[in-house]
Amino acid sequence: MRVLSLAVILLLSLIFIGCEKKESVNDSKQSYESIELYERALKINPNNDAAHNGLGMEYGQRGDYARAIEHFNKAIELNSSNPSYYDNLGVVYGSIGKVDLAIKNHLKALEIDPFKVNALYNLGICYSEKKDIPKAIEVWEKAYKIDPSNYLFPYNIGVSHFQRKEIEKAKDFFKKTLELNPNPEVEKNTRKYLEQIELKEQSE
Repeated sequence: MRVLSLAVILLLSLIFIGCEKKESVNDSKQSYESIELYERALKINPNNDAAHNGLGMEYGQRGDYARAIEHFNKAIELNSSNPSYYDNLGVVYGSIGKVDLAIKNHLKALEIDPFKVNALYNLGICYSEKKDIPKAIEVWEKAYKIDPSNYLFPYNIGVSHFQRKEIEKAKDFFKKTLELNPNPEVEKNTRKYLEQIELKEQSE
């Protein structure tokens, strides 16, 4: 799952989260209405960077990645000091498999704002996709320190340690995940990991 700033979209089926978003008729209608509003804003002021960012998010949500990239780049051209625009562009690049470009943009967002949690989360997803688990753990741990109430960080850190067969560390982070009352899917996955750990401990 990757996270856009100001909106959660483009949920991917990944080892860490494993969820997907299904668009309803009402969601589709709302998306078209949002696009119309942003386009009206651009007719009034073609240099409205926030409107370009909004269109990028809407087109990204609809799977029109070419248009999403076009609008995020335009938003950056108009306002290069907003970290969310780079982070959002990184999300789209990651979603189409251009992970190196995604990393470049997430890092640029963090250069502007080192405490931007969304960018840290998304950067960790990119590192995990490149099988660079130590780096993924590093950035997620930083994000977890900034936002200790977000259960996705200890969950993904736990999964990462589990993959590295660092069972005690994984167990500790999975327990921390449950303490944060995660959503049903993450809770289910967390308990499955803990069951596997328990079975492993009993067999030793």
